[in-house]
Amino acid sequence: MHWIARSMYEVYRTAVRAYLRTFVEFQVWGEENLTEAGSPCIYCSNHFSSTDPFFVITLMKEPVHMVIGPGFSVPVVKHFLKWMEQINALPEHRKNVIPRAVEYLSKGESIYIFPEGDLNNQIEFREFYHGMAKIYKAKPTPIIPIGIVSPRSHVKRKSATIQVGEQQYETLTVLSGKYYANIGKPMHFSPDIPLEEITEQVRKQLEYLVWDIKVNKFWS
Repeated sequence: MHWIARSMYEVYRTAVRAYLRTFVEFQVWGEENLTEAGSPCIYCSNHFSSTDPFFVITLMKEPVHMVIGPGFSVPVVKHFLKWMEQINALPEHRKNVIPRAVEYLSKGESIYIFPEGDLNNQIEFREFYHGMAKIYKAKPTPIIPIGIVSPRSHVKRKSATIQVGEQQYETLTVLSGKYYANIGKPMHFSPDIPLEEITEQVRKQLEYLVWDIKVNKFWS
């Protein structure tokens, strides 16, 4: 990452951490798995709020290049994301996502992706896209699954929506209250494994990590 992009990223992440300390009860499990994986990694999460991309980057020490779609359609935000070397996943840029991700991984820099592509309702996951698996096949790198959860009452729907072509994306935020992250162990796959199997195994692991928060962590 260029030193200017890295500097902007660090300032931004520091501000998010300060916000979380002040307004959000952010609890994390499994941080030792980040150390075990080393760098670079392919980080991935389930996705239920528009604030997820802001919160999850505080989990790891190194900067990450996040695959982002609707955010790149917001006039001011898109320039900020570009300067911080995030990966544009809008329809007209989608063909470049995998090459860009592989390029960063080849440099020893991690990426972050939300395989669902859009927000789920926290009752069930959306269908996972195979982009993450394609990146892994092109550049085998440990996949770190991160299950994230917030009580549904803390997820607020904003009146503003983001328009991308003919599709509208909801804005759901967690600005206060509780937010939880459960970091899984690094996942590795054999070279001949099909894309669909990688996607399914990661999905099952994310489902387990979310279930583990809801069922076990609250009682520990």
